[in-house]
Amino acid sequence: MTAHQRRVLAAVCDTFQPSAGAEAGALLERVIGLIGSLPDPADRRRLGLLLEALGSPFVNLALAGRFASFDRLDREGRVAVLRGWADSRIQLRRAGFQALKRLVNVAYYAWPAADGSHPAWRAAGYPGPLPPPPIPPSGPPGPGRLPTVEIRRDTVLECDVVVCGSGAGGGVAAGVLAAAGRSVVVLEKGENLGPQDFTQIEGEMLSAGYLDGGLLMTQSGSMPILAGSCLGGGTVINWTTSLPLPEATRHEWDRRSGLTLFSGPAFAESLARVAARSGVNTANSDPGRRDQLLERGLRACGWHVDVIPRNAEGCVDGLECGYCGYGCRLDAKNSTAKTYLADAVAAGARIVVRCDVRRVLAEGGRAVGVMGTARTADGRTVNLTVRARAVIAACGALHTPALLTRSGLTNPLIGRGLRLHPVSAVVGTFDERVEPWSGNLQTRYSDQFVDLDAGYGAKFETGPVHFALPASAYGWDDPTRHAADIGALGRTGLVGILLRDRDPGRVVTGRDGRPRVRYELSSYDRDHLRTAILGAARVLAAAGAREIMTLQQPPVRAIPAAAGAAGAAAAEGALGAAGPAVGTGSADWLNEFARAVDGRGIDRCRMALISFHQMASAAMGADPRRGVVGETGETFDLPGLYVADGSAFVTSSGVNPMITIMAIADHVARGIAERW
Repeated sequence: MTAHQRRVLAAVCDTFQPSAGAEAGALLERVIGLIGSLPDPADRRRLGLLLEALGSPFVNLALAGRFASFDRLDREGRVAVLRGWADSRIQLRRAGFQALKRLVNVAYYAWPAADGSHPAWRAAGYPGPLPPPPIPPSGPPGPGRLPTVEIRRDTVLECDVVVCGSGAGGGVAAGVLAAAGRSVVVLEKGENLGPQDFTQIEGEMLSAGYLDGGLLMTQSGSMPILAGSCLGGGTVINWTTSLPLPEATRHEWDRRSGLTLFSGPAFAESLARVAARSGVNTANSDPGRRDQLLERGLRACGWHVDVIPRNAEGCVDGLECGYCGYGCRLDAKNSTAKTYLADAVAAGARIVVRCDVRRVLAEGGRAVGVMGTARTADGRTVNLTVRARAVIAACGALHTPALLTRSGLTNPLIGRGLRLHPVSAVVGTFDERVEPWSGNLQTRYSDQFVDLDAGYGAKFETGPVHFALPASAYGWDDPTRHAADIGALGRTGLVGILLRDRDPGRVVTGRDGRPRVRYELSSYDRDHLRTAILGAARVLAAAGAREIMTLQQPPVRAIPAAAGAAGAAAAEGALGAAGPAVGTGSADWLNEFARAVDGRGIDRCRMALISFHQMASAAMGADPRRGVVGETGETFDLPGLYVADGSAFVTSSGVNPMITIMAIADHVARGIAERW
């Protein structure tokens, strides 16, 4: 980073976070570190060009009427320039603003200050990392890390089956095949984390347990993508929701793919098996305050609400469970690291972590292993080759199609069909304490809007909210109002919107072998999102929210009729420079809210969207015109190479996909074992 870029970035940090004070230098260095950690050099180049543009007096003159480099403007001028980028008609400028906002705000809120706490945490009543939990009365803590094979030099391993990936797909496949007596090697890109590694510091855990440190984005910058990247994959850091693939979707998948698998009894048995091994139950689904408000609002509206089954046992429900999205220190979450991978190791399987699989080896028209690199404990990179009779790709719906492409497979459907389950939310401020960072991860859901058209729509759920998500997702009026929104986190509830997207994006593998995601919401899916946003606002109002806010840029704020005149006056007084809210307690508040939402727009960097689920980029089908793999999971292009993860989905599942991924992996692995 040049000296000029550093000065511009320092001014950007000061504009977003003027209260950093003595921590300003540390904040700047942390943001520079995050930019430097971006694995895609194209992303680093784009951010450098963005800083150069902000440093141009001519650009600032055009956007905000200020002819000066960004770092030479006063704070009012800098705020005006950033607003010009945020509200620009040009998507590239809006994306640049969103990237800087996310980087600076997450860097500021997701790590403690030098004293181990944080002024924003104290203001919201957020405890930060908790003391280590005591040993539970039922016995000693869990087993911690699984044993792995340390690679110290260029190495060749041999086995029956090599499994690339260890999450919901790879973990299950490894456990099933090892239990069937096959020699199994599991290769995992991430680290081997155990309960002792879960620090509960958001920034640290995003870097340790999430793909690309939690910084992965679609190519347009419109949507962050979160996926697990550690031993056990997403099952270690997800929110434990364990819903099976709906019956109607199973029939839809068979119709689309030309198969008979998903609606048949064999797949039903796979769903039941993985649920049983994962300990799926509803006895550990007691709602915290966040879910209680969701249920209260839904019932007041007369809408559907039900209990979420979860793959967790022995939860303590309170503060500790709210941090479980960064790993469960109680070892109560039945991740694949605790279940199927532990089974595999007990049956003799070998696990290698910090391994990057580059391509599948083929001889005589069949897959015969993989080659890649491994990172040693002291940071060196060495070559690793695994010779095998079969290869299972379970690298996730972004990296599996990239592996297939790097390995020379040419099916034109590879990477196409990608669905992301775009997630947004509507948030509400309550008079009571909510502490949305506490309580079990997800315990209530609603299917009221799940079938708006032909089985497509949106599901309502909640999720634990610490500081990284609002720091990234909240819209930005100015630094004062944004800080006030974050400061109200202790009294914030939300209705999360999980959209079942009909229309796909694509994973494109670049010349450097890296996957890149091209995805935008279609007008069809945007209409469903709009309907769900208005429904979520009604739920929050019925639950007693004083003020309601979208995640648009800038936010739409509403004061529902239920808040009354006193609530409207109190909320108006808190808005400050952000200006008046719509509705202001009137009976017509929802229509005013809808008009304001439409005026802001919900497409392409105008609303915060995030993907927690990626799927359908190497779909199953009856033939190569309808899929990348057949009913057994074997690729049409290369016999002996199988796909056993969310890539094999036919479309979006419409439910949290963990159990469906596990069932596909169970089906694929059992088929391999039975046909050998």
